Amino acid sequence: MLKLTEVLKGLSARIALASMFAIAVSTCAVASPVTVTMDITADDEFTLFAVDPNTNLLTLIGQGNTWQSLFTFNFVAQPGSYIYVVGRDNTESVAMFVSKTVFNASDTVLTGDPNSWEVNTRYRANDFTLTDPNEVLNWGGDWQAPAIGGEAGTFATAFPAFFGHLAPLGSARCIWAQPGGGNSGISGAWGFPNDTGLGSALFRLEVVPEPASMLALGAGLAGLMGLRRRKR
Repeated sequence: MLKLTEVLKGLSARIALASMFAIAVSTCAVASPVTVTMDITADDEFTLFAVDPNTNLLTLIGQGNTWQSLFTFNFVAQPGSYIYVVGRDNTESVAMFVSKTVFNASDTVLTGDPNSWEVNTRYRANDFTLTDPNEVLNWGGDWQAPAIGGEAGTFATAFPAFFGHLAPLGSARCIWAQPGGGNSGISGAWGFPNDTGLGSALFRLEVVPEPASMLALGAGLAGLMGLRRRKR
């Protein structure tokens, strides 16, 4: 009888653990949309896309067409999806951009941070409509780490008349397509001596999962496992 009781207890613990895991999976699948605030500028112009949590479709968030202004966008995105930026150069130098992205008002990602933004291996001619999300979805190519240049804050301090608007981006760095395009700029501030040339680059950043629910689920699973060990 005692052995049967122990077997039933063990079975109950396994069922509870499996149930918690199932709840974790289902909760992740329906995790709350992530709020996103992005400050961005690009040379020469850009478009910004994200997956709409209500429709699950890639949607145009906004665009900008001057390096001399900092653009701010506030939107929501689906956890685990990607934010895309298409950067276009119209003056035969480089399609590059710099940004600060804040998820859920707490998790900040800067261009140039390790394991954050990626760039597509295909550098395209400027023969398509920038605002069309289907161009992003059908881009082709593969993904790799971008070329990384100088800090926005450095530009702002050294050349306030031209780049003072970049000060809020702090240590965010200019990024662009490999193998390291980007003219030397003012006193070499961009960070690379070569150009990618006239064309368009595609960048992406993964949207972080909703942190509070993930932490709660992790704590719950850890608690169940700990309880099971104590009973043994």
